[in-house]
Amino acid sequence: MRWAKELYLSEKTAGKKDKIIRKAERGIGMVSIYFISLASNEQNLFDIFHAAHLKQPGFYSQDPFVVGIASGYEEALEMTQRMVEDIYRETGGFGVREYFGEALLLESEKDLK
Repeated sequence: MRWAKELYLSEKTAGKKDKIIRKAERGIGMVSIYFISLASNEQNLFDIFHAAHLKQPGFYSQDPFVVGIASGYEEALEMTQRMVEDIYRETGGFGVREYFGEALLLESEKDLK
């Protein structure tokens, strides 16, 4: 899993960000945690998946780029709405991949070091 430099976090996940990331990287499931990543296909904007997916062996081969962490599915939906509104307000469009492109580039550069 790759992580955006500036993650969207909910009030419930903000103080637990580092702990959640550590658990996610170890494949430890978390009951109420949902991750928001850039979509795995170009027709969608985001994927929302429950932390339980971390226990599936083939999950990591997808190499998701996580841009948000929410507590509960409803909160994840609200967060994706906020992301889309922020992106549209700042860019005038819905180019999610381009919006997070700088973060993707920074993450890729970090992998090369």
